[in-house]
Amino acid sequence: MASFSIALRLSLGLAIGTGLLWVGAASISASVMRHELNEAFDETLQQSAYRLLPLAIHDVQELEQDETHQVPGLDEPGDENYFTYFVRDRNGRTIVRGDNAPPDLAEVTLQNGFSEVDGRRLFAITDERSGYGIVILESSDHRDKALVESIAALAWPLLGLIPLIALGIWVAIRLAMRPVERLRRDIERRDGRNLAPLSIEGHPVELAPIAQAVASLIERLKSAMDAERSFAASSAHELRTPIAGALAQTQQLALELGQAPGYERLQEIELALKNLAQLAEKLLQLSRLDAGFARSDSAIDLMPALRLVVRDFQANSRIGMRLQLVLSQSATLEAPINIDAFAIAVTNLIQNADLHGVDDQPIVVSVDRPNILSVSNGGPVVPGDILSKIGQPFQRGSTSTSGTGLGLSIVRSIMEQTGGAMTLRSPATSRAEGFEATLEWPPTPRPPA
Repeated sequence: MASFSIALRLSLGLAIGTGLLWVGAASISASVMRHELNEAFDETLQQSAYRLLPLAIHDVQELEQDETHQVPGLDEPGDENYFTYFVRDRNGRTIVRGDNAPPDLAEVTLQNGFSEVDGRRLFAITDERSGYGIVILESSDHRDKALVESIAALAWPLLGLIPLIALGIWVAIRLAMRPVERLRRDIERRDGRNLAPLSIEGHPVELAPIAQAVASLIERLKSAMDAERSFAASSAHELRTPIAGALAQTQQLALELGQAPGYERLQEIELALKNLAQLAEKLLQLSRLDAGFARSDSAIDLMPALRLVVRDFQANSRIGMRLQLVLSQSATLEAPINIDAFAIAVTNLIQNADLHGVDDQPIVVSVDRPNILSVSNGGPVVPGDILSKIGQPFQRGSTSTSGTGLGLSIVRSIMEQTGGAMTLRSPATSRAEGFEATLEWPPTPRPPA
């Protein structure tokens, strides 16, 4: 399921909501502004008519009565004329008109007051004593232009503020989400190897119950895991002595019986006790790993420990002739790992190669590149679906040999704790068959010279 950001959703929602509210408010403002502009322009038309009518009556009385006179405008060339007029006598004939008055409206019968003709707003008034009348005419798009310019003057600054408002919302939400982010990081750092108590101080009221619940859950989980680890470690430790005693008694009894009847059953019992002792040892190793003992505070040279582990195996007459240590001239092996954990990892890899490898082919332990250790053995190719599982606890390949299914799982846990990685390959590198396990750690930073 795709994840989403609460901060992003809140920011987008608030920004869009603010934008919609602004559009609604702007629409209402535009409607009010249109109404007020219409009233203002109508008032201008009306006042202009009342002021110009007496002047027009005085002027037309001096003009000849049989012709229409056009009054030239006073505007400069290129100036835009918003108003014009024409004067009519008592018979409705136009006797005076402005230079930009449309001729087609001169003969139209008009009633006193406001009206619209061909999209033009006009106001007509007639002097009752003289019978002369005047019509003040407004250009068709003057009001629309004025409204658009007014809205633009109002809108452009607000449009420029919208990104700033969105940025302010984003910053405010990010600041408000800091406690959530801090709690998320604290929880994210908790895992199977880090179950330290979760801090419940300094959280907002809304997050305090969540932090308290998570802290309580981690505490219960830690108690359960500690009990499980303690039980596994105690059981494995307590079983080692009686298993060793039973194994010694079985071996002594086998020597005393010789080839007497029941000797084969004693061998089976001895093998079962050896497997049980090996399982107890692996469980003890797992319990130590669960305590996080594998990682070291600083990188150490692992080559002496590697040589010591290989030499101990070579002293074993059964494995010694097959085990080979191959080191390149520039071989280095340094990692932040506990020496005991490293010895456990190498021991498990060699034991795994001995159990599942072919007896007449060598087991090769090699370090041919810095911080890369490989253990390979001969044998049939392991299928890919099985290869992906055998590093998990109690998972084994298709083999008839005895084993616990924990060796490679222990090695993988050690590598995870020390920042390294284990890679399993089959066939082995540069071979057509076999099995290879590779341990790799990141390069160790060198202090400046």
